Amino acid sequence: MSKLPIVIAPDERLTTRASEVTDINDKVKELVNDMFETMYDADGLGLAAVQVGVLKRVFVMDIQPEKIEAGPAGYESVGKFYMINPEITELSDEQVVLKEGCLSIPEQSHEIRRPKYLTVKYKDLNNEEQMLKASGWLARCIQHELDHLNGILYIRHLSKLKYGIAMKKAQKVKKRYEG
Repeated sequence: MSKLPIVIAPDERLTTRASEVTDINDKVKELVNDMFETMYDADGLGLAAVQVGVLKRVFVMDIQPEKIEAGPAGYESVGKFYMINPEITELSDEQVVLKEGCLSIPEQSHEIRRPKYLTVKYKDLNNEEQMLKASGWLARCIQHELDHLNGILYIRHLSKLKYGIAMKKAQKVKKRYEG
């Protein structure tokens, strides 16, 4: 396993839709392991492959019990997951506003409204389809990381004015990270 460099916004790769994984092979397994190591090293809850410069539909996440939020019966709210070619099949009408951050947009966080519950299907490393019902931070993290795979930064959910301010700050922060 090795730590990968995190792509910092603004960067064209972060606004590019990732392509489907067509062959779940040793390279994909190594990517998942490296992404977990990178995410833990950066103290993140989740990490999409595009955030490490790999334009493939893969993300990892680990929501610890301290982030637990009671959800409906049958819904997971914590756990360590990786998802290949994820697709949300159901979103709740009920929404919740929580403060989000992003490893690719360091030093800022914003209140974002998202559906509270969801169902997602995805492939595992054995190329088998899995289904997960998620609530709380787990559901939020899935939506955030799936946005990355679709080339959408979480700050896109802000008003046009707040988005512009967030991008200006991101540009300044990126210069410091590169310098």
